[in-house]
Amino acid sequence: TVADPYVIMPVLSATTFLLMTEVGKEQMMASDPVRGQTMVNVFRALAVAMVPMTMSFNSAVFVYWTTNNSFSLLQAVLLKQPALKKAFGIWDPPKPIPGQEPKNIFDEVKNMMNKKEKETNALAAERIKAHNEIVEQQKKVKMA
Repeated sequence: TVADPYVIMPVLSATTFLLMTEVGKEQMMASDPVRGQTMVNVFRALAVAMVPMTMSFNSAVFVYWTTNNSFSLLQAVLLKQPALKKAFGIWDPPKPIPGQEPKNIFDEVKNMMNKKEKETNALAAERIKAHNEIVEQQKKVKMA
């Protein structure tokens, strides 16, 4: 297929992507409102930038993207309905506890890396201590 000469498909695809972002923004902001708002803004900018960046793509790609985005948007809107949430047993995301730092994947990875670094430093310190003890013992043997 060829590119859309009227740029209707890229605009339609970007619009459905933007609508998906707007419908799902509460979920992105549930665990960490500051980072969530940043992600929403990044996705908004991406939706706008998508039009000029992809306007030379084949129309078939946009048919796929627009169809996929439309079904995802419909799913997101339907699953936000209280009756459907209750029927499928979908609960609301928990509210952040005031005063408690939000736990998200970035914080967990950071904590894991800090823990690993502390373990590595402790192991290195133990090796240095053991090495120094051996050196001291060798000095005592040479002096005796």
